[in-house]
Amino acid sequence: MENQQIKEHYINFVLQNGKRPESIYLFMKDLGEEEKKFYEYYTTFYDLEAAIWSDTFKGTIEKIQQEQVYEGYTVREKLLAFYFTLIENLKNIRTFATYSFKNQKDLFFDEGVLKDSKQIFHDYVSQLITEGVYTGEIADRTFLTERYAGALWWESIFIIRFWIYDNSKSFERTDAAIEKSVNLTLDLLGKNIADATFDFVKFLFSK
Repeated sequence: MENQQIKEHYINFVLQNGKRPESIYLFMKDLGEEEKKFYEYYTTFYDLEAAIWSDTFKGTIEKIQQEQVYEGYTVREKLLAFYFTLIENLKNIRTFATYSFKNQKDLFFDEGVLKDSKQIFHDYVSQLITEGVYTGEIADRTFLTERYAGALWWESIFIIRFWIYDNSKSFERTDAAIEKSVNLTLDLLGKNIADATFDFVKFLFSK
């Protein structure tokens, strides 16, 4: 039995029942496998859910990077493409995603089922930040630049949560939320009047 079969069976179970299986034993029995097969890949259902989420994040990044137009995008456009594609991928498993997201630990203290996704996202946006600093889209601020990736992670949590609770037709409000939040974030990360003032003062006091 392949790992992917376990993931697909778990998603289908949650989609059909709106809850986790009663036990790993019963879950694997339903698959016609012994319980110990599960532990070759995961320790708990929680770990299995985390893997499904991280698959979605990885799949999203791979998909947008394969697009021919991607390399020509600005950092703002790449981040927009990521969020729009992430939500499109999550739509395929919305019932599972909603259940999993709502039934986890407090995200302010523990990343929960998104624990593996956070590192994948961090690695991805760190590259975007480096690119943005190079192109001038993002301001390189002492002691702050290294915190940009963390701020963008919380933007991801906000967008996913917004979509989970969005009841608008075709999730139109989520689309608007993505566009507005990314534009605001990139405007804040870009050079602004405070940066210009700091540069000017530094110039005046330099010899």
